[in-house]
Amino acid sequence: MRILVVDDEPLILQLCMKVLGRMGHEVDGAQEGETALQKVAGDPIDLLVVDYKMPGINGFEVIRRARALNKDLKIVLITGHGTREVVGEAIDGGVNGILVKPFTPDELKQTITAALS
Repeated sequence: MRILVVDDEPLILQLCMKVLGRMGHEVDGAQEGETALQKVAGDPIDLLVVDYKMPGINGFEVIRRARALNKDLKIVLITGHGTREVVGEAIDGGVNGILVKPFTPDELKQTITAALS
């Protein structure tokens, strides 16, 4: 599967890319939403893993615009704000999984596997 990870925190981005690459996926990364959307528009991907809170456009705006480019795109939201409002908005936005920071590599693997199934 082709996966794009979007997070403005370099350590989270690197961790996700490393874990997902070891799972056998083709992984690309971006540190901000506009770059991520350019990548979604340029090359088809199967899964978007995107942070909720980033400078510039936030994760929900990235999700909305990415869905307009690819309605079948699977999405996992990463958030440090696991409030009811954020989770509710994510579910309403049709995400396939939610990861609350801090998360372990095993939690990442489980969430990605579930989202892709």
